[in-house]
Amino acid sequence: MLIRKFRRESGASARSTVAQDGFSATIETGVSPRPWHEEPDGEAPAAQAAPAAQTEPVAQAVPVRAAYRAQAAFATAGRRVIDFADNGDGTLTAVRCMDARADDLDIQFEAGACPVVAIAPHAFEGCTALRRVTLPPSLRQIGEMAFSGCAHLTRLVIPGSVQRVGTLAFAKCAALAHVRIEPGVQALGPSCFSKCTSLARVDVPASLSGFGGGVFFGCGKQLCLHGALETPAHRYAQLNGLRFDAESWREDEALVFSELEDGSLVVTGARQAAPERIEIPAETCGRRIVAIAPKAFFACGTLSQLVIGSGVREIGESAFFGCRNLASISLERGLERVGDSAFAGCDTLTQVTLPWGTSALGRMAFFGCKRLAFVKMPATTRVADFAFEDCAPNLRVFGGVNAGRLAQP
Repeated sequence: MLIRKFRRESGASARSTVAQDGFSATIETGVSPRPWHEEPDGEAPAAQAAPAAQTEPVAQAVPVRAAYRAQAAFATAGRRVIDFADNGDGTLTAVRCMDARADDLDIQFEAGACPVVAIAPHAFEGCTALRRVTLPPSLRQIGEMAFSGCAHLTRLVIPGSVQRVGTLAFAKCAALAHVRIEPGVQALGPSCFSKCTSLARVDVPASLSGFGGGVFFGCGKQLCLHGALETPAHRYAQLNGLRFDAESWREDEALVFSELEDGSLVVTGARQAAPERIEIPAETCGRRIVAIAPKAFFACGTLSQLVIGSGVREIGESAFFGCRNLASISLERGLERVGDSAFAGCDTLTQVTLPWGTSALGRMAFFGCKRLAFVKMPATTRVADFAFEDCAPNLRVFGGVNAGRLAQP
């Protein structure tokens, strides 16, 4: 990852102040950033190149909560796809998309190691090629019209770290069919999803209590909100004549669930016969998903990618035993225990990171993962015997209690 500072070309340019959703910035328009290391010999740095006739300093935007400076720094990874502004506290703001052909974006990947906490107003507006975007888990603000007019965007997950989604943020996303709002999001700005004519399902958490005017204006009669009864979203749907669903988890299109006494859910398997990707959210229809049952995906040979949300506390015994093509695992904070033989025989798996808070790793949890070469876990995780037996010869394990013991003496 390369972090570079940029300066603006001298000459005629316009300055504009953007203030929305609790943050503001002064941005130069009509110019392109230029790396500091490409300055011609003898040219003074930008800080020393101000015209002598200038008598008044340029007015600066007053920093507000989560303020960003659009000309501070940019991070690039490989090709240059997104401009990022340095917030001055080790975090970044996505300012604008530089590649109109970008069709699949992971914003945090493009930013590198620095967490992205905000998306500026109009940052991805009119990116008609964009089919899929992965929002970072550190994101707190989505600015006004940030993704407006992204006509080919089909699915969206808004992470629970987001405090508020800005006005018209996803307006006129004509192909957008499914939106999942994770627990923690509190407010949707006015006309947030207006004229999303294909929008059929929005999963709304109990935390969502603020609905701006015309949030779903022009979305069509097929729209249905999925959530828990007697929540702000339920009352909003009743007042605005929208369909509301609190029971479709029983016939979920991807996963099979069983219900516990407290109303929470356990994943018992996949709805499809041969799934390639399994994503388990924190909740569905307002019900928390707290565990994956033993042998839920036993010997699922087609499964290659697994994403487990923050609600899942336990992965049961042999839940993914023998998933020979499983190459990628994403585990979010909230996981407490990985059961015996949970991922044994996953031959394609090469690396695993257990999130903070994982307290126990069961016996033979990754037994026979012959390509597994890197494992990272909290220092307090208790590792049972044979957890990493018969893994890659060069296996490196970081953290854990007795994590260095691969087999019982």
